[in-house]
Amino acid sequence: MSAGTYLLAALLVGIGGGLGSIARWGLSELGKRLAAARASNWQGIILPGATFTANVLSCFLLGIVVAQIGSAGGAGELAYLMLAVGFCGGLSTMSTAAFDIVDLVRHRTFSLALGYLMLSIGAGMAALWLGLVIAG
Repeated sequence: MSAGTYLLAALLVGIGGGLGSIARWGLSELGKRLAAARASNWQGIILPGATFTANVLSCFLLGIVVAQIGSAGGAGELAYLMLAVGFCGGLSTMSTAAFDIVDLVRHRTFSLALGYLMLSIGAGMAALWLGLVIAG
């Protein structure tokens, strides 16, 4: 890649990442509104659902992108960088999932924390596989 192509690639990853982060934030806000509408005392436990949804959706979309674009060169490579690295990377959030698990442990909901961890990993892998199969 030339210097100009690296700059374009970095810009596309940044744009994709920004859009993915906005989508993740939107899911989080939706989760907060749904929890508030239920006037639930379990808001701290309901909210990880937004992170879970964002992570599983990101894995599914990543599977589609990888199946459709793969390791293409040229414009395909730039599209891959924007969608897979940027958008899916911005949409998913391992750090927030880890914080959610720690928060569940702090609330002494150990079985929920373990279940959330296992479900996140399993559902993420299944969603990636499903995206690969559907698009492939």
